[in-house]
Amino acid sequence: MTWFKKAERRAIRSRGGVAKTKTGHYDGKVRGQPVEIKAVKKDNRFRIGKTVHKSLVRNNGRYIFLNARGQSKSMSAKSVSKKIGGGKWFKDRTYPHKFLKREEVF
Repeated sequence: MTWFKKAERRAIRSRGGVAKTKTGHYDGKVRGQPVEIKAVKKDNRFRIGKTVHKSLVRNNGRYIFLNARGQSKSMSAKSVSKKIGGGKWFKDRTYPHKFLKREEVF
């Protein structure tokens, strides 16, 4: 299991949640709310996928951001929407995405 998957499951469980075992629109649930984990080790920005983000906003979900120091911070998907703003989504990968800088979270 990769560093990211271990950190993802640990972050969800430490908040009393349940991590999903299958891939889907989010990584797990905490107190009935869907959560998505975003972690960075070397990069200075988190990649926010459009499809997952829209699903989290619709379902009052949250992001849990992890940094290389082991710190974490939870933020509502609606708050993330305000930070990433409107406008076009990048399409240089197989899915549309935007970036949120690490400094905007921590």
